[in-house]
Amino acid sequence: MIRTLRSLTAALSLMALLAACAASPDIRNELVVLLPDKDGTVGVVSIETTAGSELVLDTALASAQIGAAGGAISDASQDQVQAIFSEALAAQPPDPISFTLYFKTGGTELREASKPVLKALFETVAARQAVEVQVTGHTDRKGSIRGNDKLALKRAEAVAAMLIDQGIQTTRVRAVGRGEREPLVPTADGVAEAKNRRVEIIVR
Repeated sequence: MIRTLRSLTAALSLMALLAACAASPDIRNELVVLLPDKDGTVGVVSIETTAGSELVLDTALASAQIGAAGGAISDASQDQVQAIFSEALAAQPPDPISFTLYFKTGGTELREASKPVLKALFETVAARQAVEVQVTGHTDRKGSIRGNDKLALKRAEAVAAMLIDQGIQTTRVRAVGRGEREPLVPTADGVAEAKNRRVEIIVR
């Protein structure tokens, strides 16, 4: 039994690697390997064996061989991980990618410098299968809170509409507005700030 999972890295690694073990009819013979995240972050996995002992993995490529009589911890090599779990690793979805588009004052017209970013967004979504796209609109602090809420949503909806107009097949496009609540550059009320007039897009 996996008793404790701490950090997203640990959870994702464990789910991906245990999937490769599921094909075995003997669930008492499992191999768990803890992988680091791409930035080198390593989580912690605590495993309770059927014999009642606890195995803790907290270093990159630490592995636990678990059987009916208990388990043992050792270190796996990257070559071993690739050889054993290549199919499970290849089946993982690609990492999310984020894009930021900036807008002219008071409307939904993109700034010229953001047009290449929009093109890259279209290409990325088109290249992925079964993608989900989160589109979040923002404004600067010029204008009223209520008006900025509406403008932020309009910007997000405009980007979502552009994605749909491209004929891109997505499982979900979600557009929301955050108004002036989450500025990239904190300012006083009433100040126009170009970096805050933006739409952030996350492609999963």
